[in-house]
Amino acid sequence: MDQEGNAEKAVGEERNGLMNDDHVSGVINQMNTRVNPHLVTAMVWASWIAIMLPRMVVVPLLPTIEQTYRVTHAQAGLLMTSYYYIYTVMQIPAGALSDRFGRRRFIIVSLIGSSLASLAFWMVQEFEQMLLFRAIAGFFAGLWYAPSISYLTASVRDEHRGKAMGMALSGPSVSDAVIFLMVGMLGVDDFGWRNYFLIYAFPGFFCGLANWFLVRERVKRTHNPVKPATQPGEVRKVLSNRVLFGILVHSIIFSLAMYSLRTFVPVYLVQSRGLSPSQMSFLMLSYAMSVVLSGPLGGYLVDQLGSGLPSLIALCVMCAVALSLPIAPMGGAIVIVLLLWGLMGQWSINSFSVVLTRLVPPQARGTFLGIQNSCLFFAAATGPLVLGYVADIGGFNVFFASALGLFVLAFLVAVPVLKAQWRTG
Repeated sequence: MDQEGNAEKAVGEERNGLMNDDHVSGVINQMNTRVNPHLVTAMVWASWIAIMLPRMVVVPLLPTIEQTYRVTHAQAGLLMTSYYYIYTVMQIPAGALSDRFGRRRFIIVSLIGSSLASLAFWMVQEFEQMLLFRAIAGFFAGLWYAPSISYLTASVRDEHRGKAMGMALSGPSVSDAVIFLMVGMLGVDDFGWRNYFLIYAFPGFFCGLANWFLVRERVKRTHNPVKPATQPGEVRKVLSNRVLFGILVHSIIFSLAMYSLRTFVPVYLVQSRGLSPSQMSFLMLSYAMSVVLSGPLGGYLVDQLGSGLPSLIALCVMCAVALSLPIAPMGGAIVIVLLLWGLMGQWSINSFSVVLTRLVPPQARGTFLGIQNSCLFFAAATGPLVLGYVADIGGFNVFFASALGLFVLAFLVAVPVLKAQWRTG
């Protein structure tokens, strides 16, 4: 049988059995123009930085924004909530449509649209207008994750997928390091907090153009273009897998706590520990720099040890972080807590993402990555609003206790999921 016949047979087997991922990917990839996986990884990594700069610069600016507009923690949390709810809504349609029509165009539109929204955010003056343009930015950023990660995983061999995802997903941590370094060096009052949204708009324009000229899709669409890439019955069949369902539940619980910490720890350091915004940014730089190493190291450990041990280590570390942050003395002790948080905190989500890509068929990978990210960022949108309200009512000690409880619950969900995954291989 010739090469095209082998590919058609492999895809048919994949659709019937939902597995045999490596065989299908291998045969289809032989039919396509060779794509340098290092180039794809580098472009996804750089584009992650461009997407994240205008998204996360809000975090070190939040104490100043609260003071400027005289808003509560819960109201300030709406700057993340308005972004993440729209971002969440877009995950599943972006994944499904990119599976059908190709991922590259969604990647480019996401980068350019996010940059335009950042420019608009630089110009507005009212808090309500800021919420509106944060929602618009969330819409365009929501087109990014599922197409980009699906595109990346289709461009590398399965045995290197953990390392490739770890490297690409270190991009957000690089953006955090850039943000905290610049805010620490330039300050907020002297430089002007709105000007950060101006300068952070331009990397997205550059990466959008770079993706247009340099990146080509690797995997051909072998399905009927008139029909959706992923059938409803196929979605139900995969979602009935309790390992996958557990991954989604874990993503929700874990993200409720993690994104609340990421939003309000800088506010806590300024308002409760008495640091200036610049001092807080330099301190948070230790967290951001360690996250840069987290993705590649965590990806390597997943490839070598499987998903279980890195995930459990990360959950134990996050319980310790939530317990230690409100009591650690300023200086070396709190730096160690921030370093551990940055280095190991994301291993759980990244490990389970790799498991997900191995559970679902290649032609539906974007759809299910979109479902996972939708769950994750629904929680990311809800966490700052709810735990911000907790901080308003009970103070930061109750805030950290609530985060600790959520991390313990995430650990309890992860253990049976990992046991089931080990039994099924």
